[in-house]
Amino acid sequence: MREKDRVFIFDDDADSLQSVVAALRRDGFDVFPFADPREGLARVEAEGGDVVVTDLRMPGLTGLEVLRHVTKKIPDVPVVILTAYGTVEGAVEAVRAGASDFLLKPVEIPRLRAAVFKALKERGMRREIERLREEAGRPLGIEGIVGSSRAMDEVLRKIRLVAPTRMNVLITGESGTGKELVARGVHSLSPRADRPFLPLNCAAIPETLLESELFGHEKGAFTGATASRAGKFENAEGGTLFLDEVGDVSPAIQSKLLRAIEQKEVMRVGGSQVILADVRIIAATNQDLKGRVEAKAFREDLYYRLNVFNIVVPPLRERREDIPKLCDHFLARIGKENGLPPKRLSPAALKSLLAYRWPGNVRQLRNALETATLVAQGEAIGPGDLPPEVTQAVLPPTAAEPIPLPASRTLGEMERDAIRAALVQTAGNKTLAAKLLGIGLRTLHRKVKEFGID
Repeated sequence: MREKDRVFIFDDDADSLQSVVAALRRDGFDVFPFADPREGLARVEAEGGDVVVTDLRMPGLTGLEVLRHVTKKIPDVPVVILTAYGTVEGAVEAVRAGASDFLLKPVEIPRLRAAVFKALKERGMRREIERLREEAGRPLGIEGIVGSSRAMDEVLRKIRLVAPTRMNVLITGESGTGKELVARGVHSLSPRADRPFLPLNCAAIPETLLESELFGHEKGAFTGATASRAGKFENAEGGTLFLDEVGDVSPAIQSKLLRAIEQKEVMRVGGSQVILADVRIIAATNQDLKGRVEAKAFREDLYYRLNVFNIVVPPLRERREDIPKLCDHFLARIGKENGLPPKRLSPAALKSLLAYRWPGNVRQLRNALETATLVAQGEAIGPGDLPPEVTQAVLPPTAAEPIPLPASRTLGEMERDAIRAALVQTAGNKTLAAKLLGIGLRTLHRKVKEFGID
């Protein structure tokens, strides 16, 4: 209970109202009594409250009508109902309508106190559940990033560490690992979150147009420049500019990019006016940028301006334990985007997905699941629905070979050995083992304990 929880009491019986108010005030509550429930409801809606205690029978508005109003308008406020006309039917109706408790008058003060404290506890639990639901809806608290492996935990730690600062960030990793999602995560947790996040793929734009995309141009600056146009630096003012594949930027553009970052100002192509640009730079590359610096293909001073803080995004083959969660996430999204019920993976299909090395990383995994969703005839995706290169993959021999099951074994012994085999095959990862076995994680934990499996 916080310093003073606000309890609203509705009762047209003056004596009952006075005794309830006195008792709750002695317990340190901030109590607001009302003989007219309509007036009380208006105050609760306008000012907020923690618990409503209401008589069942009142002129103008019954306790059940109060309950229904609160449930609809301010559902996080619990309601305790008091009545001198107690019946089993009335209590059942009140509880079904959402009442936290139902007490008979004249109310016993200890029972009233217990009911109010119980209602406050329930309210706290509801709020915690809602908070957890919101967190579950945002994978790991950062939109779009899915995974709980040690490698991804480190990525998330670095995102949260650097996000509140003004530092420029360099994100490195293979193609398809989700570098833009990491950049968006940094932006969304930063003080610039309410300002623009503008991505630009430097490798997808010819050098002759990249300068204009970055810095803008004035009318007539070059053939086809029929009007003046702001560049990404101007449009991202106060926000974040994400330069993807920055290693492909030409030396001429590198020089101008360095000046824009150092001076926080730009000049449009064909222009003479200096334009201030307070922009945070997040860059990404799948190249060895340090090696390009040593080969004189990338400016060293620009490299150090970009690489103030480095986040390395691991390839999917180095975080295989995230594959089941990624599959669940993608299958749900693919189903929603295409108006289809989400497919599920068969244990055999998951085994193939875990065995494959994924050179195209997370992007390739999603593409494979999109194809499988279209091809699969039933509710489950089987190995035959996956791309051939995936189904042909096998786990390393030491992990792929199952433990042989000797003849004349009891069902329990076969179950124990199957669990051991799955744990060996997944290097002890219980989440993956449960997926392969087609059972819940809690069931697996119970079975491991039951069979005494190390």
